[in-house]
Amino acid sequence: MSWAVVARKDFEDAIRSRGLIALTVLFVLFCGGMAYLYTIVGVNDSQAANVIGFVTFLFQPAAFLVPIIGLVVGYKAIAGERESGSIKLLLGLPHTRQDVVAGKVVGRAAVVTVSILVGFLVGAVVVLALYGSFSVTNFALFTLLTVILALAFVSVGVGISAATGSTNRAVIGIIAFFVLFRALWGEIPKAINYLLNGTYGFPNSTPEWLYLFRRLNPSNAYQGAVSQWLFDNSILQALFGGDVPFALSPWVALAILFAWILLPAGVGYLAFERADL
Repeated sequence: MSWAVVARKDFEDAIRSRGLIALTVLFVLFCGGMAYLYTIVGVNDSQAANVIGFVTFLFQPAAFLVPIIGLVVGYKAIAGERESGSIKLLLGLPHTRQDVVAGKVVGRAAVVTVSILVGFLVGAVVVLALYGSFSVTNFALFTLLTVILALAFVSVGVGISAATGSTNRAVIGIIAFFVLFRALWGEIPKAINYLLNGTYGFPNSTPEWLYLFRRLNPSNAYQGAVSQWLFDNSILQALFGGDVPFALSPWVALAILFAWILLPAGVGYLAFERADL
């Protein structure tokens, strides 16, 4: 369990550096502020006392903020230690490079998870205090999916950190990743169609594979899982005539998120294993 030693040290370092406290305060302010804002804008809404209404209000901002935090928390995990030279001391102990990557992912993921749980708990308390009713099950599912999204982006951040030799390159990597999946992902199929057929986009009809391609984006997979499990499938059912393909089920979206937890860290480890320190 050498990776657990690395993870525990990483978590303890976050406590000593007050990074955990700062991140927790950020999530408390975010969730508490969003909960209070929801009570203002939703006070005359029929969903005002419904946790689904609050989740509807919260999950789009969360889908934007959580990936940024996950990437920022992860990008210095290994690149920073390689830059300072402390990685040689760490590997001088009975830790393999695999232990270091796995431990960094788990340690940084624990920091983000604690912060999200505390922040979302504050948000739930605010809504409960103001409305007096709350569906714990629905909000717990939403919180769990948000934690899984955070773990995916922490893994991406650590994977990029493991594959680069400096924090500057790691920063470039996480910015490029964020821009690709936040701004450009939906344009890739359109560009491919233009190269193949001379038409940008799909003016006549949207092919079924395009919906799955969009969902390969971890943020889209998260939004799909939240929407289908906590809201309804009416939009997809209308698009597909009632029967939603299994590839667009929330279970597949969840599997995509877990793949994003495992694969980036694995690719980063392979690059780190071959790196000359």
